[in-house]
Amino acid sequence: MSDFDQDQQESNGSEEQGTTANQQTLTFDGRVYPMQALPPEAINLLNDLIRSENELNEHRFRMRQLAAAQQSLTAALGQIIQNAGIEPIAEGEGEGEGFKPWIPNQEDNSASEEVEAA
Repeated sequence: MSDFDQDQQESNGSEEQGTTANQQTLTFDGRVYPMQALPPEAINLLNDLIRSENELNEHRFRMRQLAAAQQSLTAALGQIIQNAGIEPIAEGEGEGEGFKPWIPNQEDNSASEEVEAA
């Protein structure tokens, strides 16, 4: 083999590696697929999947914001009542039980995980 042939093969090999490195791929179920080989309906489904994941993350963030706002409003209401010097006329159903805002915790996360799995 001449030096020219060897140089040509080496440059062809590096070009193939370069196109593989620049090629967009999809990893699905542990397998890697070239994006340009996917049928249009698969690309559409992938785009929908990405959009739904983004929306789900936005909703999670918004729920955390609302829970924090609810805690803040509840604390402010308690402070206003305390500053006004108003005495309760009766206790709630249980000692110290009254309005309780929804606060996400581990038990509530299991319900959201069940929804995500569906």
